[in-house]
Amino acid sequence: MESAEENDEMKLMDDSSESKCLSPMSNVDLCEVNIDEICNCKNLMEVQDDNSTEEVQRFPTDPADWLRTASFIKFCAVHGVDQNNNDNFIQSKNQYSVGKVRFCNKTMFFSKLPNGEQISRAWLVYSHKLGKVFCAPCWLFKNDSSNLANDGFNDWKNAHKRLKEHEGSLNHKTCLLKLKDLGQEQRRLDSMLLVQTNQEKMYWRSVLERVVSVIKTLASRGLPFRGQEEIFGSPKNGNYMMLLELLSEFDPFLAQHVSKYGNSDSGTTSYLSSTICDEIIVIMAKKVKEVIINEVKSRKYYSIVVDSTPGITHPDELAFILRYVSDKGVPTERFLEFIPKVGHTSLEIDETVIRTIENLKLNISDCRGQSYDTAKNMSGCYNGLQARIKNINPLAFYIPCAAHSLNLVGSHAVECCNEAATFFGLMQSIYVFFSSSTHRWDLLNNYMVSKSCTLKARSNTRWSSRDSACLSLNENWSAVLATLTYIMDDNTENNITRNEAKELKNKISFLETAIMSVVWGFLLSRLNFTSNKLQNVNIDCLDVLQLYDSLIRVIEQTRENFDDFETEALANAVRKDYKKTTTRKKKRKIDHDESKSEDINLSARDSFKIHTFIPILDQLKIELENRRQAYDIFCKPFTFLTQIKELDNQEIRKSVKLLQNIYKNDVELNDFINEVLHLKAHVDVISIGEKYNLLSLQTFLYEKDLTNIYPNIEIILRIFTCTAVTNCSAERSFSCLKRVENYLRSTMTQQKMNSLAILNIENQITRQLSFDEIIDNFATDKSRRKMI
Repeated sequence: MESAEENDEMKLMDDSSESKCLSPMSNVDLCEVNIDEICNCKNLMEVQDDNSTEEVQRFPTDPADWLRTASFIKFCAVHGVDQNNNDNFIQSKNQYSVGKVRFCNKTMFFSKLPNGEQISRAWLVYSHKLGKVFCAPCWLFKNDSSNLANDGFNDWKNAHKRLKEHEGSLNHKTCLLKLKDLGQEQRRLDSMLLVQTNQEKMYWRSVLERVVSVIKTLASRGLPFRGQEEIFGSPKNGNYMMLLELLSEFDPFLAQHVSKYGNSDSGTTSYLSSTICDEIIVIMAKKVKEVIINEVKSRKYYSIVVDSTPGITHPDELAFILRYVSDKGVPTERFLEFIPKVGHTSLEIDETVIRTIENLKLNISDCRGQSYDTAKNMSGCYNGLQARIKNINPLAFYIPCAAHSLNLVGSHAVECCNEAATFFGLMQSIYVFFSSSTHRWDLLNNYMVSKSCTLKARSNTRWSSRDSACLSLNENWSAVLATLTYIMDDNTENNITRNEAKELKNKISFLETAIMSVVWGFLLSRLNFTSNKLQNVNIDCLDVLQLYDSLIRVIEQTRENFDDFETEALANAVRKDYKKTTTRKKKRKIDHDESKSEDINLSARDSFKIHTFIPILDQLKIELENRRQAYDIFCKPFTFLTQIKELDNQEIRKSVKLLQNIYKNDVELNDFINEVLHLKAHVDVISIGEKYNLLSLQTFLYEKDLTNIYPNIEIILRIFTCTAVTNCSAERSFSCLKRVENYLRSTMTQQKMNSLAILNIENQITRQLSFDEIIDNFATDKSRRKMI
């Protein structure tokens, strides 16, 4: 018996007794055709064979190489033919007389209607080998009545007329309809399956789009997902199912899907389960991390910021942060992950940091900065983390966290004298006394003039809390005194409470306490405003220097303003005089070369000023100056860029050489010098802004698109700006950790916790994720029962 393919081929051939294949060039036997030569043509059409998933059939696109076979006719019927109308038509040259040459052109592939509209002649095919055009349907079905079906047509002078006559002929229309009918017959089953498959894909992709949208909303806000049970309709099913239920109330498609698959048995595909939710969370987190890493790699230079905190299950979590300059010239800090159980030694942290950088496929030699707190295992100059990383990359400059340093400045100032420590202890005791009893708190509120500023507790680590606590005490000074007096005289109160109130009232009544409250209120407000500025991501090392210098000047001025603080304190103090402390006069031995003189006896006022007020300010100034040096060492080589208007060319060349000597492999000396001299002439005629610093200069270069003119300056500015000066981003990530991993979610895996953390912290990137990319990754990573 003959195969079905052979039968089809017999029907399609006019002469079944001759196994000949016609070509536009000539009629030759099939055995004489060099098939290998044809299949190696430059342009081939490919199609997957219906009977094999591996065999691929190749067909030439040029009519000169066509073979009239059943498989080729089927291919043209289903997929159409390549018109080759993007050719340059050089081979179509036809010379009619001397000086008169005509070529084929693209207008011949369109038929113009009387109303001006154009219809494509999809049946017309150009042969770049022969320089002729053919009618594909007529050639395939052997329409011998036309040259377009046999030898080809190249009479370009009469082309439009002859083509119009051909497309109106009965034989042409018969061949064209025969080809279309064959195409519909061949792809009828495939088209139905394809439509059904596409409908199935669209259905499940629509489901996943809604699921991904809900996950993005919850994850970007750090909200919990699961409840006590996973049942649609239950009030305890958690935020994830609750949002799906909410959407289904306004979305008929989702409502139908939830009603059909919502509470289906295990093994039924619904894409609504917590397992699918967790998988999508991980995929989204990987995508966010991929976006961050690609940004860092494209900008080359970066700094690392790490800090650790205990999680809810008590193991330490090391936050890993990268700082770099975005493609818009803006400093950016990105959270990558929490690393558990690292250890506290510098060696353990160093191994973890290096391994993390390698896993992220970043180059440690591109690291230009590191910023940690001032703990010895991090900041140690010999065995600390910063020293170990500098041994690998000497250009990874360590800058202690400016905000932490400022906290330590205040802490050391408090420890320098007893009066300061006693004051903060008294401030906390007052808060505890009132806050531990709702009755006493209500009494205090009754005496308060303004209810907007109540008493605040102080914190041992956050100096901003000390500022708010001191401010609230100063504003409610008279109310606190009145409330303590009332409780002390109230016979209905127990003796312990009355004695506590009496003791607190006596302490707060002293003039020294009122002065300390006013002085610390002023100092803490300045420290707090500066600390808030230091926590900004856009700050650079020069800004830190300027802020520290401003605090030093403020403290120097405050040292001479004791009388002003005393006058302000007298308005609040109950006792208007200083405590008189009498001590036994010490007898001092007089040396043989020393004459006997009277010892100076200081008054109570002078004693308080000399032994309390001035030491606090001096200690603040000393600490600020000592910590300022660490930032000055790094900034000094860069500062000339902010002074190029004032410096002469010789000084600029000298400064450029010093800076280029540090970053030899990053910038070229001569080009760098020329660019700085050019920039000096540039800034003389333009205005960069009110505040001319390195960050504003960098912003100016990016906004005006001048980075190509000053590439070496842009590299130096990028290195300077990407150097981290605080680890506040790591501290902020701890707040997210406490929200994500609370006591109700303490059993989640490290991978899910990290995924939720990065989706929440980097919520701007999370919200910009494409639905299609997430769903495609979901379909690629997992083998699914449904086509997506």
